[in-house]
Parts: sequence; C-alpha cells; structure tokens
Amino acid sequence: MLTAVKRNTKKANTKGRRLTPAIGLSLIALLNYSAFTFAAQRVVVSEAQIQVDDQSQRTQQAALKKALRQVFIKMSGSTHVLDNAGVRAALSSPQSLLRSYRFAYENGQTYYVAEFDQAKLNEILQREMLPLWGDRRPETIVWLVEEGENETRSILDESVNTELQLALKKTAKERGVPLSLPLMDLTDNVNISTYDVWGRFVEPLRQASVRYNIDNIIGARVYPNDPSAIPDLPENAVPSGTVESLDDVLSKEGQDTMSEMGADATVTGDSAEGYSHQSAMSRSTPSTLLGAEGEAQSEVNGDDTESNGNVSNSEQAFDAALNNRDDSAVPFTMNEFADYAKRADEGKYALDWVFVGGGKVSYGSIYGDSPQALGKQLIDAYSNYLSSLYAVVGIEVSEREVITVSIANIGSINSYASATDYLNSLSVIESATLVEQSGTVATYSLTLVGTVDDLLNSIQLEGRLRSVTDAYGQTVKGHSFYWSN
Repeated sequence: MLTAVKRNTKKANTKGRRLTPAIGLSLIALLNYSAFTFAAQRVVVSEAQIQVDDQSQRTQQAALKKALRQVFIKMSGSTHVLDNAGVRAALSSPQSLLRSYRFAYENGQTYYVAEFDQAKLNEILQREMLPLWGDRRPETIVWLVEEGENETRSILDESVNTELQLALKKTAKERGVPLSLPLMDLTDNVNISTYDVWGRFVEPLRQASVRYNIDNIIGARVYPNDPSAIPDLPENAVPSGTVESLDDVLSKEGQDTMSEMGADATVTGDSAEGYSHQSAMSRSTPSTLLGAEGEAQSEVNGDDTESNGNVSNSEQAFDAALNNRDDSAVPFTMNEFADYAKRADEGKYALDWVFVGGGKVSYGSIYGDSPQALGKQLIDAYSNYLSSLYAVVGIEVSEREVITVSIANIGSINSYASATDYLNSLSVIESATLVEQSGTVATYSLTLVGTVDDLLNSIQLEGRLRSVTDAYGQTVKGHSFYWSN
C-alpha cells in the first residue's frame, strides 16, 4: 500500500507576510517552465514485514528487530547504516520505536508487519550524519529473459510467479524500490521480442517501456554459467564493464577506452545511447557487480591492471575500431577464452544487465549459485545506486543552509496548503515558511538538512515543482519554480 507520509510540518509564520493584490499575471508565471517530469512513487519507508512460523512472543521479538533493521536499510538506502553505533543502540531496544504491529497472511505464509515512528528514525539518521532517503522513489521496469531447460528462453512478466520473479519483487519491497515487470500482453509482444531483451538492445527496450511511464529501465538475461560453451556471437553483441557497482558504471562513463581491435577511442557518457540491432558484434566479458557475501561494494576498480574483463564500449568507439582495424587480427585470443574458463569459479548462473536511465547506458555481469540469488544481488546493488543519487546526508545544525525559492501558480488557499505540505514532506527540507505572497507567486524560506543539489534531485522525482525557464529554455536564476496542482 502506498501512503503519503508528512514530516516536520510546521505552520507558516504569518507575521511579516506581505499580501499584494493580483493586478495581473506575474512576470515569472509568464515565463516557460520545464515540461520534463519523472515518474515517482511514494513508498511506506517506516514499515517492514517479516515472515514468521508462529505468533509466539519470542518469535515476535525476533521479527521486531529484523523489521527495524529492514526499515533502517530502506530509509537510508544502504546496508552500511547497520554498522553505526547509534543505529546499533536503537536496534537493541526496537520496542521504543514501534508504533503498531499486525499479522498478515499471503500464499499460506504468515508475516509480522511492524510500523515504526518515522520522525524518530529520521532524527537518529540525521543525528548520526547518515544518509536519509525520502519516501519518493523513481519507478523502474525490469525486462528479464530467463534461460531454462533445453535453452528455452522466456520474458518474466507480472502474471507468472517464478522463484526469480518473487526474489526480484521481495528484494525491491524490502529496499523500498518501486519495481514492475512487463505485462507481456499483445502490445508488449508487438513492441518487443525475447531476442531484443536477450540481446539487451537499448532502443527496443526504450520503445517498449514508453507505455509504462517509468524513469529507469533494466534489461537482463539469466542463464546457466557454462564456461565450456563457445560465446554466441550474434546475440552477445553488448559489451560489459569491469565495475563493482552500478554507481561505478555511471562514474566511468566518458572515461572508458577500447583497444582490442588495434585502435584507441575515447567514449563519452552519451555515446552508448544509440545502441541498436545494427550495432556491430563485440565481445562480452565478465565483470563482478557484488563482492563477498552478496554485499554491494562501493570501491571502484578504476584502471587496475589486474581487473578481469574490459571496460564499457560504445557503438561509436566500435565503429572507430572497425575503421582502423588490422585485417590480419583474429577475432578472439587465447586470453579471452581463458577469461571464460575463469567464470567456472564465479557461480553456477550468470546475469548480464543493461541499465538505461538519467541519460546513461551501462552494462555489466554478475554471477551466483541460483537465479533468485542473482535477482536479489541485482536489486540490492541497484538500490545502493539510487540511494547514492537521492539520499541526503545530514548537515550540522549550525551549518545548515537557508535559501529562498519563488513558486508561481500559488493562487488559492488550497494550492498554498498543498505546496507547503509538499515542501515540508521532502527529507532534504527541515522547514518551509512562507515569507511573501505577490499575486500568484509565493516566496518560501527553506532550511535544508542537505545541499541545494539534494533539493533539486528530490524535486525532479515528481512534477509538482518545475523549474521556470526563459524563452530560450534556460533555467531562470534564483530558484524559481512553477507549481502544478
């Protein structure tokens, strides 16, 4: 269930407020405003459910602690938050943070569902200077082909409850990431094929995802890790990167080079966006997304010469290599076949992924002992990546910044109340106070617990506030926005 949670809402200080009758449309409202919006959901970040075998008091106590651990991870977006002394102290007395609990039943299983005091949890995370991820989360669709027995391949959809699908959904729910699978109805079957998803072709994935109105796309394929198999050239057309996490993939965009074919080429961050069926065949080498015990790693391999595999390549880089290639060069070397042999030690199954979002396209591979384990690892790593973008790391009270923003289209009591509640609900804002009203333009004073960039990232997740632009499409200076009722 999706709910809207309001935090630290304070009454606007009406003293000193200057109300000016509206003579006409304000100049700021006459300017254009950006029409680009993101699809975002509001998730219940202060609630968790734990599967239990019975309803005994001892079982409830154990489930309560597990639920609080899950909520801390969901609210911060990182598993490392559990290493903090303040969080560990809170975990030792979870009852003091509990607001309510109940039991739920689904598919013959019993779940202990606990809801905690979100305001108190916010205070703990801010006091300990830990990341705080708000309840607005970008939506993601996962297109995934699983290879079964006899090399049969099928796209996971919402209607089929496989172990892999359940692992994806369960992990996404635990981490607070809105995630959906395609319907694979007549429309999807017309727009995309199993071959498109298996090949991780970006343009078909984009086109098929338009109807779902989502922010980010993950395309993936899961198959038995057979190092003795010869690479399937026609379908293995997507290069993968040697990276530790999705964060590292994006940070390496624009820095990757390609030299296997005898040419040096510089790759830019946007260069991979045009990847399609017409992309030339290139090799896909293994890369590790997660480290030991399935925990996501944040350190970057960088240019370590001991790293296995090759960094990400683009269509332009590959074309440049073809134009400068040595016709006497062989398509594979013994070292490359040795890389495939090393995969035997990585896991029984492999998952190759492509991430499309934020103007970036990134590739990689992970390995595990089961498809469901790979699904969990993928979503855990993806959650860490989203947290790095949107979670706010607290700032000392004495150092918190106060900024002024102007919001157009605030012309009624209802719109004023809605805009004020919205601002106060953002995790990056400690308080929002109306200081001036001129026509339909409201001026607010915002006290931030994060940075201005954190504020802009949070605002971009929804279309409620849109940056005002001039006639040339440039953002107006001074933090000016347009309110969408």
